[in-house]
Amino acid sequence: MMKYFIAAPFGNYLKYKSYPDVVPVTGTWTMESRGGILKRLWKIGVTLRYNSTYQGWTNKLGLPNPGILVGVKKTALNEILSIGELESGDFKKIVEIVSDDQSLEINLSCPNVEHDKNLSWDDTRLFTTSSKRKYCIVKVSPLITIDELKFLIEEIGFKQIHCCNTLPVREGGLSGKTLRPYVNKLINIIRDNWGDSIEIIAGGGVENIQHVDDYLTLGADHISLGTICFTPWRVKALINKRD
Repeated sequence: MMKYFIAAPFGNYLKYKSYPDVVPVTGTWTMESRGGILKRLWKIGVTLRYNSTYQGWTNKLGLPNPGILVGVKKTALNEILSIGELESGDFKKIVEIVSDDQSLEINLSCPNVEHDKNLSWDDTRLFTTSSKRKYCIVKVSPLITIDELKFLIEEIGFKQIHCCNTLPVREGGLSGKTLRPYVNKLINIIRDNWGDSIEIIAGGGVENIQHVDDYLTLGADHISLGTICFTPWRVKALINKRD
């Protein structure tokens, strides 16, 4: 059954518990605290802008969160915990904290944080080995290459791909309709090279039921809602249109 995923950070707040086909994604959580709700609100106020040139939202939130220890307490087993690595070895620490039946989304592509330049994706295989997780999703950049996808799918073992994260621009990470061509391209690449063996979550610029249908027709299995969550009163109406 097709699911709607409420993209992080919106999944921290928008739960829709009465809808079995809606799955919140909380986070993104990092090993160490990067500030709590007050810092998040400050970052939203300072950096979140609608850019008429790009016709989308830009932000430089930088993953403000109180850390993974708080994240695991705030995330139910029927929700998805989004995690990110900022320093080499963070994933080795996080895997010891997160239960092996907690669904995960590994965020490899946030454009608004400073990472350790020597970070490798190798440690993500620590999470794909558990058969108890309903979801073990990798969230990729709109600029990911086919060789990088091949590594994540064939070497690391990811079976669920979220296409895609925000687009890096000078003003930060760009979300909105600009992402749709990138998502369409990635869906085609995955289907052409790996067929139906990969579960695709498509997200980027989804604002109405036509955008949902377009992604599903192209080959997506599920839909991630982010853009529409900037106007949260519209989310439930969109979800109801597929009931």
